[in-house]
Parts: sequence; C-alpha cells; structure tokens
Amino acid sequence: MEIICPLCSSPKTVLLNQVCDVELRTSSDAFDYRNCKACDAIFIHPFPVDRLAEIYPDSYYSMAGPNESILEKIKSKLDRRLLSRILATIPGSSLGVLDVGGGSGWMLNQARAAESRVQYTAVVDLNEKARASAESSGHVFHRSRVEDLQTEKKFDLILLLNVIEHVADPAGVLRNLAALLTQHGKIVVKTPNTKTLDRYLFQHSYWGGYHCPRHWVLFNKDNLVLTVRDCGLKAASIRYTQGAPQWAASVLGVLAKRGWIRIDRERPMHHHFLVSPMLAFFAVVDYIRAPFFPTAQMIAILEKSSRT
Repeated sequence: MEIICPLCSSPKTVLLNQVCDVELRTSSDAFDYRNCKACDAIFIHPFPVDRLAEIYPDSYYSMAGPNESILEKIKSKLDRRLLSRILATIPGSSLGVLDVGGGSGWMLNQARAAESRVQYTAVVDLNEKARASAESSGHVFHRSRVEDLQTEKKFDLILLLNVIEHVADPAGVLRNLAALLTQHGKIVVKTPNTKTLDRYLFQHSYWGGYHCPRHWVLFNKDNLVLTVRDCGLKAASIRYTQGAPQWAASVLGVLAKRGWIRIDRERPMHHHFLVSPMLAFFAVVDYIRAPFFPTAQMIAILEKSSRT
C-alpha cells in the first residue's frame, strides 16, 4: 500500500525507524516513523488516533504546571518576556488569548503577568482533569481536540506550543485557528526542528523528537512555511531556539534502550534524576550553537496572510 506524506501528499516516503515508547512506557508496541523524501517531513504511520487515552495518561507532564525548580523559574521568566514582546505588537485595550493543549492554563497565567490588557483567557485540552485547575485560575476551559473546537470567540493571540506535531492534520488545525484570529491576531507555534544535529545523531536509535508515539508529524523550517501558506497564514518570523528537552530525551532514551537506566510507568523519563542536569547542560549547548547552526526547536509567529 502506498503511504502518502501528510504534509505534501508525496508517495515518496521511506521507513526511518521503528520506535517504542521509552519515555512513559505506555505501550510495548513499536511504531513506524517515516521520512518524506520530497519535503523531509517525519511522521508516524499509522496515526494512533484511537489510542489517545492510552498514550496520554494522567501522569503526562503537560497536565501539571511548572515546578519550583531554578530551571523552571528561568523558563517562566523567559516565557513572560517572549509573551510581553508579542502582545505589545497587538493593538486593543482588551485582549483575548487561547492556549491550545494548555492543560491547567499556566502559560495563560504568564500571559496575564506579561500584559495587563489580557482580559479573556481560554484553554482547549483533551484532559478533563485539567478543567478544575484552569477554571480556578479564571480561564475558560474547552474539553476538545483542537481540530473540533467550536467557539464564537475571536482571539488576539493563540498559543500553539509543542502541539502541532501531536496532530494528524496540521494544516486543518492551522486553518481552524486562523478562523479564530482577530484582524491583528497572531499565532505562536513552537515545534521541533527536523533539520538539526540531534535528529541526525539519534534518528536510528531513539531521537527525542519522536516523543513516541505522541509526535505524529514533524517539521523543518521550509515545510512549515509551505504548510502555513496553504492555510491562509504567513510566517511573520521564524527563529530557532534551544531544545534541551529533546536532547535530554534522546540521551536518556538511548541509555534506557541499552538497559543502563530504568524507566517504567511508575517512574517515567521526566521524573528521572538525570533530567534536570541534562536540561541545563543541553540548554547551554543549544544557546552556544544557535548563532551558527539550526537548533532543536523552532518558534514561528504567524498572522493572517491578508488583512483588511
């Protein structure tokens, strides 16, 4: 059977690796990851659309807010700085922000702290258990896949942070979100970059970019720009940023596959004691590399391609 690339519809795809879930151990199954030779997208085949409850357990790390570690405090400060810069470019006395896959809404808390004009905040997430925490912080909660989100509300800023790689139809998601933007609204997309050193080092063993089996379609800068254009949007900017979690997952995944460290359902990878020092180390590595080489993650600022 011919396997078609979900981004460019090319049939020129090849098996890249068969990967198991070494991060959360939700399944012992091996999942096929394929590489499109036309646009260089990497994607899982077939998409495990009927296994969401299995592969996203309640212990999944995005369901909780940041902890109180020094690294998380630094990250929160950088997040507020980024949000402040973006929100400052959007006109209006009262702004609405939507966080897609936002869990408890902690990034929306950062948006409020960054800009006093943020008055309406909403989360769309699959996990009903995140509702209470999100609503207690004053956020509207939509339990839905982003592909199915229906709301009359328009948003000045939509956060799509490490989400677009989790869906089977990235273009469909972007079209849906474009329809939710105000005239001067922006979408912030953060996603792994496939044209980077960590991919080439680890793709045949365990690459953290797989986040298997939760990452379904993975981009590089070129195919992201083309996908965005097909959705009535344009990339106002795309820049590379550090991807320490991706590097750390790659190294720990290889160690786990070799039996040198233990990772299981009770002790998933993100709870391993080596994670924090690895995050610190690889963040520094990527910041040093950033002026010279594409790093492990991309941040794109999108807006409507035509404004009236």
